[in-house]
Amino acid sequence: MMGKLRDSVMPVDPLGNAGLLCQACGFLLIKPQQAECGHRYCRGCVKGLFRDAEKVLCRTCKAGLCRRQFHSDKAAENDALVTEVACPNFDCTWTGVLKSYQEHACPLVAHLGTARTAPNQDGDEGQGSSWSIKEPLMDDPAVNLEVVQMRVEALELMVASLRQQLSSQVATVKSLQHCCSQYERWLRIYRETRDSPHGIKESEPTAPELISTDGILVWKVENFSKLLRDAKAGKRRSIYSPAFATHPFGYHLCVRLYPDGDGIGKGGHLSVFLALAKGPYDDVLPWPFRQKVTFTLLDPTRKRSPVTETFLPDPHSASFHQPQERLNVASGSPLFASHVEIPGYLKDDTLYLKVVVDLAGIDL
Repeated sequence: MMGKLRDSVMPVDPLGNAGLLCQACGFLLIKPQQAECGHRYCRGCVKGLFRDAEKVLCRTCKAGLCRRQFHSDKAAENDALVTEVACPNFDCTWTGVLKSYQEHACPLVAHLGTARTAPNQDGDEGQGSSWSIKEPLMDDPAVNLEVVQMRVEALELMVASLRQQLSSQVATVKSLQHCCSQYERWLRIYRETRDSPHGIKESEPTAPELISTDGILVWKVENFSKLLRDAKAGKRRSIYSPAFATHPFGYHLCVRLYPDGDGIGKGGHLSVFLALAKGPYDDVLPWPFRQKVTFTLLDPTRKRSPVTETFLPDPHSASFHQPQERLNVASGSPLFASHVEIPGYLKDDTLYLKVVVDLAGIDL
């Protein structure tokens, strides 16, 4: 059980601990209570909300709430206790977890020239001031007001500076994401060039016909043993499936299969990737491509459970943006199935791979 804290505190990393901030006071949760709408408040703040009303609106989602709709949140309390905080005293450099802060012997100092009496975290008025005064108050109220105004202006300048720095960092992150997408494509091209000593370009799907238009592909990969030998010899590292679509006016896709693996799966695994192809309706489709994709290795003898892997596209990867060339760089599962288990899924040296695209949420 938490003892009474001497003042409200903020996490050292407010963004990383945003879920542990009270929706009323904005500080780190003290004895947190969760409303039925899912938002959290300090217990003292909840008492304050219902001091003059029997029903209140959630500060975040505006849901109507009564007192019995708030319940203690022990999990959030445990998380708050181990959250790193900084002493709110401007002259103190102490940092540590909230649990340790309760024993931190540092008198709080008010630099605004005025004392205030604040409610403690149980919602009751404290007997003494939560701020001590570093310097004696001046007798002239106008001077005190001027000091307050100066402090407010200083804080406003700090906020403006922090906002400017944040905007700069956002632009930097976007630039880095763009560079990473380009490097991803260049690295893929380099790998293919490096691993193809005979200069043989990987085959791409040539048939314009769509094998299906419902987001499902069942690919029959014949002569797998020869494909694996050729891949190990560097003659033909990958093959493409026939093209298919999510729906008649939807995304065009195909599967790129590396019999001897690619990237971290090279030499020991079957790697399977999804590649977005240019389609006639790309301009009216939502981008980036966000549909869940499931790869399944089928056992034609029905003696083994299918090998299944599902992935969600990374919206920051260029692989899932609108294709500007015939095919985007393929992305998916480099460790889909190990070479050890592959023979159990072959029949007449044929592999059966099923691909299902989740169509939920597609507008067209």
